Amino acid sequence: MDLDNFNDWLAEASRKIGAHSIACFRIDNPLLRLRIGENNTQVASWLKRGMHGEMDYLERLLPKKSNPWKTFPFAKSVLVLTFNNRWGDPLATHPFPVPANDALLGYISAYAREADYHLTGQTMLSQLATMLGKNIHSEATVDTAAVYDLLFATVGGLGVVGENNLLRVSDSGNSRIFIGCLFVDIELPEVIHEAKMPFVCATCCACVKNCPTEAIQSGQLIDARKCISYLTIEKRGILSCGEGGSIGNWLFGCDDCTMVCPPQDETDMRIPVDLEWLLKSSSAEIRRTIKGNATAYAGVTQLRKNAVVLLKNMGTSRAQNLLRWVHENTGSDLIRRQIDSW
Repeated sequence: MDLDNFNDWLAEASRKIGAHSIACFRIDNPLLRLRIGENNTQVASWLKRGMHGEMDYLERLLPKKSNPWKTFPFAKSVLVLTFNNRWGDPLATHPFPVPANDALLGYISAYAREADYHLTGQTMLSQLATMLGKNIHSEATVDTAAVYDLLFATVGGLGVVGENNLLRVSDSGNSRIFIGCLFVDIELPEVIHEAKMPFVCATCCACVKNCPTEAIQSGQLIDARKCISYLTIEKRGILSCGEGGSIGNWLFGCDDCTMVCPPQDETDMRIPVDLEWLLKSSSAEIRRTIKGNATAYAGVTQLRKNAVVLLKNMGTSRAQNLLRWVHENTGSDLIRRQIDSW
């Protein structure tokens, strides 16, 4: 690590580990304190209004998120990186079998291509920690700890928060990006960028217009209760008739707000999944397929519950026949109750 030319060293480190960009700032940076104070007020109000749905862990984590100085008491500096994990790359691969032409299909978000982004980010941060040198205590987080990672990225000048509440990165302006933070116990020179965006959200709002459930509203935090990603990934109980209808043909996640950001870069890279394969294959086979993939977070039962909802949305005789088979053969009370719910 070259502290005398740290800006250049960090840029080279970013290139070597495959990050999109990296920033570094002190944990006592005044702007960080200001932004966290503002954000705490906004998030507390959002939680009070119940817009987080069933994600009770967000309430439990708020005290830690609101005070990183206490959560990471050893930290003197934090390095924040962005990476895309080949999200949006037409050549990116996924582990799901290719469906037949006449298959009953559900779709998985394009960000689930390649390895789970948590694993990719942790690998990058581990490499970065090694490059910083021995005897440095560090802690890496990639959407896995109580950190306002989006806020940290904006303080580092790596981008701006889009109307879809995702980070829009400088240069391309797209929001198909992930964030990782590395807290370290040494004082490093600050490398803070200036976010230069090709266009401002107020002139576009394509994500707001393209959100099918109106979960995204200009200038507001996402209403998770309406968000398809929340409904298919985070909500573990029965989906109501209205919720089930709103997810359409999404099995895991949703690309409707990211595929139009930026609008001239619209790409449809959803992963098609054969619902009959998902529902009739053994649980062990499904677990082997999704191991190391982002969909493993949801798990087999959640994916199958969503598949049941998609079949109910289709309403065809073929879909109804598959639902009857599932009802008779499933070992999950949750899935059986989802079939009977509406």
